[in-house]
Amino acid sequence: MPTNWQVKITELFKAETGETYTETTFRMLGIPEWYGNKILIDESKYPSPNSLMGVMWCKPLLEDRIRIVALVIDSEVQCNNHGSNAVTEVINSSKLRGLNHIQLEVRKSNLRAQNFYSRHGLKIEHTMKNYYSNEDGYMMSGTLHRD
Repeated sequence: MPTNWQVKITELFKAETGETYTETTFRMLGIPEWYGNKILIDESKYPSPNSLMGVMWCKPLLEDRIRIVALVIDSEVQCNNHGSNAVTEVINSSKLRGLNHIQLEVRKSNLRAQNFYSRHGLKIEHTMKNYYSNEDGYMMSGTLHRD
C-alpha cells in the first residue's frame, strides 16, 4: 500500500476510533488481498488519498470463518448505509464461498458499533480483558445462515 494512503488510513482510524495504526500495524495485520476488503472512496477525488471515506478489512480465519479486522467510516458519511452495505456484501460473499461464521472484536465502550453489528446478526460471546491498550473488548460472532 502506498505510504500516502497508509497515512490517510491512519488519520481516519485515529479520528473515528482513537486507534493509532502504524506501518508496523499494517504489517502485523497481514491483510490478504481478497473479496473481504472494501474501501469507500469519493470518486470525484480519486486517485488522491483524500478520496478515502472508509475501510473494511477482513481475514479468513480457520476453515469456515471470517474475521472483520477493522471497519471505519468517516463521520461525514456515516449513517448512509456504507458500513451496512460493506458488511452485507462480505457476509453474502462468504456464504457463497462456504464459510459459516463471522467474528470481530469491539471496544466494550463502543455501544454504537455493538448495536450496528447486532443488527447484522452478531452477538457478544465473551469479554476480552485488556484487549485494547486502555480497555476491555468484546468478541462478537454470528452464524452465516444459508438462504
